[in-house]
Order: sequence, then C-alpha cells, then structure tokens
Amino acid sequence: MDAPAPLSERPLLSTQALWHQHLQQRLMEPPPFDPTEIRLSEAGQCPRRQTLRALGYAAALPTPRELAIFETGHWVEDRLAALWEARHPGQVNRQVTVTSPFGTGHIDLYIEPLNHIVECKTTTEKRRTELPLKSHVDQVTLYLHYWGNARGATAEIAYYIKETGNILAFPVTYDAARARELIVGLMEVQYAIQLTREPLPIPDDYQATQYPCAWYTADGLARCPYWEHCWGSSVTPMPDKKLGVVAVAPALAGDVDEYATIRQKQQALKGQLDILAVRREQLEAGFRTLLDERRAQALRAGDLTIKRTPIAGRTTVDLKAAIADGVVTEAQLQPYTVQHEGYDRWTVQQAKPRQHKQEG
Repeated sequence: MDAPAPLSERPLLSTQALWHQHLQQRLMEPPPFDPTEIRLSEAGQCPRRQTLRALGYAAALPTPRELAIFETGHWVEDRLAALWEARHPGQVNRQVTVTSPFGTGHIDLYIEPLNHIVECKTTTEKRRTELPLKSHVDQVTLYLHYWGNARGATAEIAYYIKETGNILAFPVTYDAARARELIVGLMEVQYAIQLTREPLPIPDDYQATQYPCAWYTADGLARCPYWEHCWGSSVTPMPDKKLGVVAVAPALAGDVDEYATIRQKQQALKGQLDILAVRREQLEAGFRTLLDERRAQALRAGDLTIKRTPIAGRTTVDLKAAIADGVVTEAQLQPYTVQHEGYDRWTVQQAKPRQHKQEG
C-alpha cells in the first residue's frame, strides 16, 4: 500500500470548502415545488411576491447566507422528525401534501397515532418574545382548513432556537375568521395570476429597506428575491463630475438621513471623549508623581482605590531603517508580507443650496 502524499502535495480541501460545494450544488438543483402555483405557506405574506413568482418574473439567486439558512431548516426538520420517530416508529409522515382550489402546501410532520400536525421552523433568541410568528400561524391555519379539520387533527409550530439549540412548541387553534381572510387574499392573488396577468401592487405600508422587502444585516442588505421588480427602478445611477457615479435612491432617504445623524452623534461623542481623555491623562500624571515619590502601587481616598500597574514597552523593529542600511532587502521580507483586508471609508456630504439668479 502506497504511503499517503504529504500535506503539501494534497489538493487543498477543508470542511468549509465542502460546505461551499454543497451549497453550489443546491443552487443548481431545480426548485422542489412548481414556482407557477400559489403556495399555501405564503398566504398572509406579501401578495405581490406571490404574483411575481407565479407570473414568471425573474428572481435574484439566493445568497450563500440564504442557502445556509434553508439548509439549517432541513436539518432541523430531520432532527424533530427523529424525535417523533423514536416515540412512534414508522408512523411519522413527512411533507404531507395539502391541496386547495388555489394551490398546494406541504405539512412538515404528521404524527399518525396522535393525529397531530407539526410545522418545523428556525428562529433566533432575540425573536423569542414574538413567537409564534403570525405568518407561521396563518400557514398552519390553512393546513387545518384544507386538511386537518376534516380529520380532527391538532397542530403545533415547533421552533428551533439557533443560539441555544432549544426547542419551543406553540399549539395552533383553528380560527375560522382568519381562515376566511386568508382565502380572500388567495382569491385576489389567483385573480391577478389567471385573469389580469399583472402583479398585484406593492402594499401601501411596505418600504424599500424594511421587512419583508429588505432588512439590514451584518453581511449587507438582505432583500426579497423580487426586490428589483418593486424598488429597483427607484435607484438610478447618474454620472457626477466629482464623485464618479452616484446611485440616486429617493426610497432610501430615511436610511441616509439616519446614517448622517448617527455620524453626527458619533463625532459629537468623540469630541466629548477627547476632552475626558485629556483630563484623565492629567489626573493619572498627578497620581503617578505621588505614587513614585512614596514607592506605592495604589492610591486610596474614601471608598475608592486606584491601582497602577506598569506595563513594559513593546519592542519593535524599524524595517524601513533596516532596508535603508542594507541589513535586509525587500525581496527577503516578501515571503513574510501579510496583506490585510481593505475597508471602506464613508463620508457624508450636504448638498449645497442652489442660488437663484435675480432678474434685473
């Protein structure tokens, strides 16, 4: 048997690389459900999004972050199914199809001996007080209306909390009045898809950078895959002699104002911190003098004690001087050069008021 190749000669591969490959494969797979039909799981959510999808408007490809979230949802469903399967072997049905006059839905878990529906969801700790989410209750309400009620089934929504791994379950009681409202909404969606062939308008209370259209994250602006069809035309690139190309976005006026206000507050606080820092240094210099004179390590006055801990200075190498003196060359240092990640510098400019010419 041949000896394994040394690490330096093996193809570069890691768990992270395998994960990215897996996500890319997921991206290339066809959608699991018919994109042109109305989905019961989206009832009570954005009606325009449902019509855009069903009418064949192009959607933005999911980001790696979104794909990872979908995958987490599949894993959680597997985990919860395993919990129930251990209690009722062979009697846990998954992805049970629910048919309606508008389209289909799929129940995550149906526990036959208990005649019980379980809808599996993931969420974060900060949203715990909002559970169960209204859109999820709407989804299960329609599952009961078109499938569960005829069987006398009960239902719950089970949430997996990502940060802790804890699982919370909330019972769902059928609400006939809410079911009626949801069905009316589905009728409007169906009318737009089959008769007018035009997407429904953007709901009046929706905003370009507010959920469910978009929301800010640490990774950037997360957006509905159909965002461009709703708000894209409101962002217009325009040439500018000084700035290059400016994306003019009236829909983001509130966000830009908020950003400018935050910058102003930060600068004001920094000015206050600078003043405090100067006074702190003055006080520390005075304390240092007293402690040095008395060879003490701490100063006490009243109930407070301030301890001084001397920190030795750090030794550094002046590489520029070493290169200038010929001790070392840039070529010799090249293998040890580290390129740090760049960053964006942001500035805020106030538009100058236009001066109107006075007519003589």
